[in-house]
Amino acid sequence: MTAHHLDSALDVIRSVERISTPHGIQKSDIVTLGGAPQSVSIRGASTRNPVLLFVHGGPGTPLAPTAWMWQRPVEEFFTVVHYDQRGAGRSHGLSDPAEIRDTLRPEQYVDDLIQLAEWLRRTLDVRSISIAAHSWGTVVATTAVLKRPDLFSSYLGIGQVVDFAETERVSFDWLLNEARHHVDLSAQSELQNLEPYPGPGPMDPQKLAIHRSWVGRYGGFAAGRSDCDYFLDGSTVSPDLSAADRAHIDLGNILSAEMLVPQLMDITLSTITQFPIPIIQFQGRHDQMTPAAPVEFWMGSLTAPSKHLEWFENSAHMPMYEEPGHFLTALLAHVQPWATAAPR
Repeated sequence: MTAHHLDSALDVIRSVERISTPHGIQKSDIVTLGGAPQSVSIRGASTRNPVLLFVHGGPGTPLAPTAWMWQRPVEEFFTVVHYDQRGAGRSHGLSDPAEIRDTLRPEQYVDDLIQLAEWLRRTLDVRSISIAAHSWGTVVATTAVLKRPDLFSSYLGIGQVVDFAETERVSFDWLLNEARHHVDLSAQSELQNLEPYPGPGPMDPQKLAIHRSWVGRYGGFAAGRSDCDYFLDGSTVSPDLSAADRAHIDLGNILSAEMLVPQLMDITLSTITQFPIPIIQFQGRHDQMTPAAPVEFWMGSLTAPSKHLEWFENSAHMPMYEEPGHFLTALLAHVQPWATAAPR
């Protein structure tokens, strides 16, 4: 596709994405959170709808650039908010990486999220917010809810991380079994070179990257596919991004992985037995990035006002992309009833 044809295609996507309803909202902001400016996007058919805030995964992999693939129907029922976390995506271009790299710690991301929720309550004039988080973002969001449950009406985890080390062990065992089942000598050799995996001490970003590449090859990232390139390369056809934005996505992913991956081995939520608000989990049946077994066990041990685990039978780690219709109906069935509709 030539540059001219790509621009024409993006113009079409922008046109169909434009919100034109009387009470609609479509805006981008730069909000300073924890001293670092961060990119925030807000979209919805009506500001009278409840607010649904997404916390992306990675670390360093924003959902906003590809949300147009699945989000538009959701915007009929929720005002949807995305933000690029500090050092990631478009936010990477708003700060000098040298000045923020030492702040890339899980606890800082939690504080940023709490500040964003407070800003949204003031800006959108709502009492509380429905929060949804994906992958790494589930650690940030779960911790934020525990610190400030008054800000949130319900919590939705998508590809929930419960205990990082245990998740990696379960995923690695599955992957090695798959390689043996397929008599894939190349995979077996490369995986055996990673052992012990994840191993003691800080997580090695290179080991994690090799593991993730084979999980994707065997359909544990996107079910029934040998890759998830539509998501990983989706920023190239994002209607809202410039070439500079796309470059910052790549740079932010590298920075976030370098700084955060070594810290992940210490992360566990398995000791949490009480949850202060309704908790919902959307779990892809084929997910091997964040396998289901630790999530099922944790949900069974939790005490909460309400609990629900929704299975996506034809999904792996990306159910909103893989089963967008089911994703929408599940949101309406299990998140919307708890949502606080509109202004105070």
